[in-house]
Amino acid sequence: MELHDNPILQQENYFEGYQKSIDELKNHPELIAFDKLCYETFNTEMGKKFLEIVKERFLIPNMVNRESANYRDLIIWADGFKDFPRMILQNILSHEQRIKAGANK
Repeated sequence: MELHDNPILQQENYFEGYQKSIDELKNHPELIAFDKLCYETFNTEMGKKFLEIVKERFLIPNMVNRESANYRDLIIWADGFKDFPRMILQNILSHEQRIKAGANK
């Protein structure tokens, strides 16, 4: 009796999906241009200090008084207010990960 590989029992290659994403980004540098710009802008001494102040003053503290009559609406506003700094931080992290993965030479 001849043994055959069983595709159900074979281990999935998770890195293959990551590599495909990396390769697609290499073909579209415009998709990562903003990430790179954020990284280069804020990966300086002053940029890091700026981001730390933004985190302490705007991202971490609660910006809405729970006793407000329109608390529900203000929470939605505050979360939207925090989206832009979050996006910048995410772009920086994305670019750092690409550097570590060797995808951005």
